[in-house]
Amino acid sequence: MAMLLVVVCAPLTSWLSAPSTVCVPTLTVDPDNPRPGRIVTVSTTDACPLPAGAELTVRIQPVGETIPLAQARVTPDPDGSFAVSITVPPTIRPGQAVASISNYWDIATCPEGASCASAAVEFTVAP
Repeated sequence: MAMLLVVVCAPLTSWLSAPSTVCVPTLTVDPDNPRPGRIVTVSTTDACPLPAGAELTVRIQPVGETIPLAQARVTPDPDGSFAVSITVPPTIRPGQAVASISNYWDIATCPEGASCASAAVEFTVAP
């Protein structure tokens, strides 16, 4: 008795779904070397669309610290872009600091299984 074996091959990629793209905005701080007590502008250079009416919380804190020293709220444009003025805390020590959107992943969608980075930028506080 003869047997016929039929093998159907398909590219492995057809079984695997493509990785989900994750949009994380790129932030800038201007000026990028402020002194304590000075006002800076935190803005997006690469924005990500957000739901209408979203309100973002932008925080400033020393790198490695978990308690923010300053924060501001901003409603982004429909494309997700924004610029917000925030005072560098007068009590912050000179050195590395970070400006971040603390509630970004509460509003935006991070696909399940994706590694979703924080929307943040480091800058230097001048003496």
